[in-house]
Amino acid sequence: MVITRVPIVAGPDGEETAMSATRPVVEVAPIVERQRASRYWLLMYAVCCLITFLDGFDFQILSFAATYIRKDFGFTGTQLGTLATVGLFGTMIGALIMGYLADRIGRRPTIVASVAGFGLFMLGFAYADTYAHLFALRFVSGLFLGGVLPLTWALAAEYAPKRFRVTAVSIIMVGYTLGGAAGGPVSNWLIPEYGWRSVFVVGGVCSLLTLLAVLPLVPESVKFLVLKARPGSDERVSRILRRLQPGLSIEPGTRFTTEAQEQAHSGKRFTPAQLFHGHLAAITPLLWLVYLLSSALIYFLVFWTPMINEQMGFSVSAAATIAALASVAGAVAQLFISRFVDRKGAGIILWMPLAAVVCMLTLGTGVLGPAVYVAFVIGAKMFVNGGHGGITSIAGTFYPTGIRANGAAWASSVAKVGAMVGPWLGGVILDAGLGAHGAFTVFAACPAVMVLVLFVLGRVQRRLPAEAEGALSVEAPTTGVPPVRTAAPS
Repeated sequence: MVITRVPIVAGPDGEETAMSATRPVVEVAPIVERQRASRYWLLMYAVCCLITFLDGFDFQILSFAATYIRKDFGFTGTQLGTLATVGLFGTMIGALIMGYLADRIGRRPTIVASVAGFGLFMLGFAYADTYAHLFALRFVSGLFLGGVLPLTWALAAEYAPKRFRVTAVSIIMVGYTLGGAAGGPVSNWLIPEYGWRSVFVVGGVCSLLTLLAVLPLVPESVKFLVLKARPGSDERVSRILRRLQPGLSIEPGTRFTTEAQEQAHSGKRFTPAQLFHGHLAAITPLLWLVYLLSSALIYFLVFWTPMINEQMGFSVSAAATIAALASVAGAVAQLFISRFVDRKGAGIILWMPLAAVVCMLTLGTGVLGPAVYVAFVIGAKMFVNGGHGGITSIAGTFYPTGIRANGAAWASSVAKVGAMVGPWLGGVILDAGLGAHGAFTVFAACPAVMVLVLFVLGRVQRRLPAEAEGALSVEAPTTGVPPVRTAAPS
């Protein structure tokens, strides 16, 4: 490993001047780029997947419990849609708050706070006995549910080499998708015997127990630590890197640095204007628009599909099972498309919403038999989830470390506008008598526009300079050890 030695600066008493020692300076990014999957590295990603699994379960369980809650309280479709919408509004605000904190105090403490928060308030939701209580608790739990996703994306992106960064973030998102899918089987198992409140108790308790794995196995981002350069940061970076790469040799007293474009954001207080600086002026609006459309579509499907399936003649249990299978198919599609995104760029995602348009319009015809209907519902969810997963996996990759959590959080929060509209508009369409067929036809407009936006975003990405975050990179060599770029002597 090539290093640069920097003389130690003399203190007021002159003691350091008498010493001949120098401090080696190492850039941290090339170490991350060359790393191999170690046991600790794999455990860190496994815990991140567990966090997003529970985040997906806790948030989407409402769609599976909605039928029982509706019967228990006598809610209208619009009231139920509003309950889903207020949770999404909470996630929108929570993502902004937690994203800001993550870029100020660190990814790890905000992840811990988010997991603890949504675990506690999910338990509270289980004991609510009025619409006002449900409304308030859904909003507050949303603050923490919305915060955890962009933080885990940021952490995953900062520990993954660029050659499979999108895939790494997609794996984290698969946890969220599978968590949502698990809501169906868990609801079928628990609710008939113990009531709808039981699934919220299970989600809250499991989330709190997850902290036992988060605390020892989720480290702070080394890139964040280097960028902030606080007292003791270099020692923390050394300890984390040795755990991630047990064979790595780091000299005592090593000082770590980061790339020049990352340093440009160091110490600056975040403002939204930074998300539109330079090439981000083109990328951020496109990213926000496609993410907003995708969220409107996916949250419509997540919230209303189980109840639409019931209207089509399926039992509550069968409807939940269909929704769960569709989510699993979507998770497979996410992983499939992510490998192409790493190599071909964001434009390749457009094939997913293009296929979703066909499925949605076919469902809107209203002339399908039960078996064909189920096949197209699963197909629609698979392609919608695949496209959504691809979009969320790139949401934080275009932003430098200093504003990465904010970049992902703002994209997530803007998307929640669409996510709030989706369940609400679905309820309005169904209450207006247009039925499931009308809802599928209306929402087919979302993936149709997404195809166009993703095409443009892909073209913009291909024109990015090689050193820019999110630029398409050449596969790193598998043999030999490239030299580490180092800082110039001070």
